Amino acid sequence: MERRQRWQFQSPCDFFGLPPEYKLSIHEEIFQLMLHSKGGFTFSDAYNLPIYLRKFYLKRLQTFYKKEADEFKKEMNKYKK
Repeated sequence: MERRQRWQFQSPCDFFGLPPEYKLSIHEEIFQLMLHSKGGFTFSDAYNLPIYLRKFYLKRLQTFYKKEADEFKKEMNKYKK
């Protein structure tokens, strides 16, 4: 009787895919992009963006809101005096 040999791979996963933590980070980025762009992106738009573009828009939104907060603080300090 011939015995078949099973192949064993050194990969820690049984499949070729991304770990579950990666999925959480993707969906967190999509949520932040949809929330802070105030409807500028739909879920499918954000999900289908290439990673580098999604990162770009997140960083750009971050700098926009930081600048807006700094301007608001400046205006509030003007009226406190």
